[in-house]
Amino acid sequence: TVNATGGEPETLWIDPDSGFPVRTEYLDGDGPAFVDYSDWRDVQGRRIAFRSVQTDGDHAFDVVQVTTSVALDGPVAPATFTPLVSRTIGTDRVHTVPLIERGGHVFTTVQIAGRDWLFLLDTGAQSILVDNSILAAAGVTGTGSMEVRGASRTGGMQAAKLPSLSIDGATMDDVVVSAMDLGKTIGGGMRFDGILGYPFFASALVQLDFSHKVMRFGPPGSFTPDGSKVDLDVDRELAEAQFTVNSRVRAPFIVDTGNSSEMLMYRPFLDAHPGIVPFTGATSWNYGIGGGNATYRSSLEALEIGGTTLYHRAVEVVLAKNGAFADRVDAGNVGLGVLSNFVATFDLGNATMYLAPGIAFDDGRRRTARM
Repeated sequence: TVNATGGEPETLWIDPDSGFPVRTEYLDGDGPAFVDYSDWRDVQGRRIAFRSVQTDGDHAFDVVQVTTSVALDGPVAPATFTPLVSRTIGTDRVHTVPLIERGGHVFTTVQIAGRDWLFLLDTGAQSILVDNSILAAAGVTGTGSMEVRGASRTGGMQAAKLPSLSIDGATMDDVVVSAMDLGKTIGGGMRFDGILGYPFFASALVQLDFSHKVMRFGPPGSFTPDGSKVDLDVDRELAEAQFTVNSRVRAPFIVDTGNSSEMLMYRPFLDAHPGIVPFTGATSWNYGIGGGNATYRSSLEALEIGGTTLYHRAVEVVLAKNGAFADRVDAGNVGLGVLSNFVATFDLGNATMYLAPGIAFDDGRRRTARM
């Protein structure tokens, strides 16, 4: 097992008879994932696995890769390994659009196939997700069947490519999206048409001013962000940052504009750090893709975020054992109830976020614990 500093553990399994690798094991969100290797063949004196299976134990969603042929030391067309170029949103100016508030969430209007659609702004989503009705309106057919991890693991998701989507005239062309029936998979009665996740935030510089209810965005570098710089980890195509809880435990949290509450804490983190927040009998439910999870309401004494300490934060402790809210990598997520204290600027292309106190900033010092 290898556990590099700042990384996550990986385990390599080796067949004692052949000496060949048979499995790699790594942590993937809420549990272990495996890649199994088989059908080892000799190709010009080199042993190569012609079959691999990637699984998390839910075999309905296994990914099987079969190699049909291998050519070694032959010429390779230069275009085959052309370095990828980051995509940026198609505009030459800075746009300012309204933030639409509903049920504690923030949305914006997106134009697809000549129609307006309501999209959730969600830095905690790894993709752009659309309802199946958008594919129908655009005359696009989804392909495949994939698993999605939200409040729980669920299926029914497909991949598709939309010719274009735009926000206030700024365009994203040939957009790869995920598609599913959102009305059936989101608990709590919330209705909207899609989710703008990582691909949008990575293509632009995006400022969310919650107090004034506006979003400002443009190409990367198109304006100068205000506030304290916060380094992000975007390797998983999520906005993850290191924050300090109760002045003693520094841990990674997802910065999640799609979460309407102040904070979520995940069961694995609480199991590893008992007593960080008190247990209470104040039960509730947290909803997301796939349905809902049982939680209990508690309170965190202090959260240091971007050089600012906030006090008496309301916390929902998620009791799920699987799904995105049982993640073993992150301690939890920080939602709009915290972020709305700031003007938040996301520069995911440079793995940074900037936080400036908003006009409604309140560090919570005079708050009483809310449960």
